[in-house]
Amino acid sequence: MHSDEFLQKDADELELEIERHCIGLGLDYSDAYQVRLFAHDVLQNMERFKDAAKHGDRKARAKVELFSMVMMLHEANIKAFGPGYITEIDTMSSKEVAWTALAKALWDELESRNPEEE
Repeated sequence: MHSDEFLQKDADELELEIERHCIGLGLDYSDAYQVRLFAHDVLQNMERFKDAAKHGDRKARAKVELFSMVMMLHEANIKAFGPGYITEIDTMSSKEVAWTALAKALWDELESRNPEEE
């Protein structure tokens, strides 16, 4: 099996796990508003969620894990397609639906917090 095939298998497994975490959290990844609220919440409260997860809060743990998996799939996509892949993210939405929705929302949220100076 080629390394690209391994990367795709890993990406497929991560996508499935992302979907499972969304279901567990009651997060409809096809609802842009819900996904944007999740992105805002997780970026705003990550340290609090990590601390709560350490103390047994399962929902906080699921949020931290979901965020981590989104970042892991981002790294896998960089390895597979190069750092510029993000400009073509819409082409990935047919295979990585949940990840694409979450990634876009997280990038948009980060961008809104750090607008580039023109």
